[in-house]
Amino acid sequence: MASFHATIPLRWSDLDPQGHVNNVVVLDLAQEARARFMAGGSHPELLLHGSVVVKQRSEFLRPMMLDGGPVEVELSTTSIGAARFIMSYRMVQRGELCVRAATSMCPFDFPHQRVRKLTAGERDALATISAPDDPWSPLPAMRLDEHAVETAFQPRWSDQDRYGHVNNVRTLDWLQEARVEATTAMAPQMARAGMVDAAQRLPGSWVVARQDTEYRHQLRWQSSPYLMRTGVLRVGASSTTLGCAIIDPDDRTAHVRARTVLVHAGANGRPEPLPADVREQLRSYLPTPGDGA
Repeated sequence: MASFHATIPLRWSDLDPQGHVNNVVVLDLAQEARARFMAGGSHPELLLHGSVVVKQRSEFLRPMMLDGGPVEVELSTTSIGAARFIMSYRMVQRGELCVRAATSMCPFDFPHQRVRKLTAGERDALATISAPDDPWSPLPAMRLDEHAVETAFQPRWSDQDRYGHVNNVRTLDWLQEARVEATTAMAPQMARAGMVDAAQRLPGSWVVARQDTEYRHQLRWQSSPYLMRTGVLRVGASSTTLGCAIIDPDDRTAHVRARTVLVHAGANGRPEPLPADVREQLRSYLPTPGDGA
């Protein structure tokens, strides 16, 4: 099995209030490994001229810590089509697998704003790190109805990348912000560490265990806010699965859709049951059977 290896040091600023590397930063490490492979390969045009992430999956198996040394990223290509390829990532710290992820990508002609086909040379370069794909368990269907919580999100100029659209990793930052705001509105006990209104918050923390993201349209910086719609898709014993859509408020187009498994973890980092009142509060936001989109 072929693969590309990247060693990436961590930074103190990569940590979140819970003291481990934030889930958004983890996907930034995947992007960094991908950029290093493309920049150092025989066909760097996939990086220089552009490719776009259309789908992304990530599973967080254990936290990464600042004192755990650098992160070793093993990058492979698991599928190569005419105009799409899938890259797989395994992130290891201190010999332990912490995260696995996959990105479905398309080479993109930015001047003409359209997907293009891979060249023979690009296909050959991607094939040098070809490997079998890992299976992924299914998540609940994405359904948001009148129970979804709507919040506004203001873009920042720095959210854009060199191609003039919001970077896929920054999009995860947007989704995280919507998730925190919406769940705190659903259940005030879910307020996060550092929030002003965290007096009622549960002990322990909320940890992302899995996230699948679909990028339908490019997001661009604008001076007015985007609309975020976040709903509950499933409520389990110690976790909840959330759906979130980033929507253009003018034409109501869903630019990005994501599903996130959020786990309630205790002080030891292990899953703990949801309190009965939080479970009932979350269940009240489940879609009405037969409705939603």
